[in-house]
Amino acid sequence: MRAALLAVVLVATQLVATAYPAAAAPAPGRAPARIVSLAPSVTETLFALGVGPRVVAVSDYCDYPPEARRLPKIGSFLDPSVEAIVAQRPDVVIGVPSPGNHSAVETLQNLGIRVAVSDPEHLADLAPVTRMIAAAAGVPEAGERLIAEIDRGMDAVRARVATQPPRRVLMAIGQDPLVAVGDTSFLGELIVAARGINVAPPGNPWPHVNVEYVVARDPEVIIDSSMGTEEGSAAARFWERLPSIAAVREHRVYAFRDYRALRPGPRLPAAFENLARLIHPEAWR
Repeated sequence: MRAALLAVVLVATQLVATAYPAAAAPAPGRAPARIVSLAPSVTETLFALGVGPRVVAVSDYCDYPPEARRLPKIGSFLDPSVEAIVAQRPDVVIGVPSPGNHSAVETLQNLGIRVAVSDPEHLADLAPVTRMIAAAAGVPEAGERLIAEIDRGMDAVRARVATQPPRRVLMAIGQDPLVAVGDTSFLGELIVAARGINVAPPGNPWPHVNVEYVVARDPEVIIDSSMGTEEGSAAARFWERLPSIAAVREHRVYAFRDYRALRPGPRLPAAFENLARLIHPEAWR
């Protein structure tokens, strides 16, 4: 389970810098009647935009909202099935970059199917990506309303922690090896937005660190995504053997299993609040 989580985190948040073909322009005055989504964040955004009834198929990982679970599946967003997508006769296919889907995107476009690829690599990308998905779905006005709603949610959390003194934070996504969330990752940006000081080595989205490094940086809060699983007790014991670290000594070692933080979309403010509550719980007292 821990290895699977690490793989999901790395793929979901470290998007590949690959040159994707430009999406074909929508037909003037015609909103797509049949939409295929290749990623959970896209699916959630489409339903939040009110076009859920027009979504005809989704990726294997699309599990929210509940209606999405009942839709036909077209494979993993890492390696979607071109045949399954074509069988749905889509007007538009919307996805995110991944190591395995570039070929599928090219093939679909060569078949004359319109494909739009969003790239929410940073927090600042959330609004333009939402805008792009809304435009691809033919509902640009709904996109602006959703952007405003997401912004209000994110701003409310920022305001809540604005007066809190920043805390040193280590967020780990694996212990063997010990992999931290770096400052150039989407999750790393959320830590900073929540008034955390990311103690991971800078300039790398997923740096490998050792115990000596963590002890030297002395984080005040440790957030471990491998806790809260069936291996969670072992994960907790990993940190308990390091009582010199402030987070361990002050009982601020927390599990964080909120997959919404890996899906840049309408539920991100709720995940952001959960993260901020771990870093600054006193802000909600």
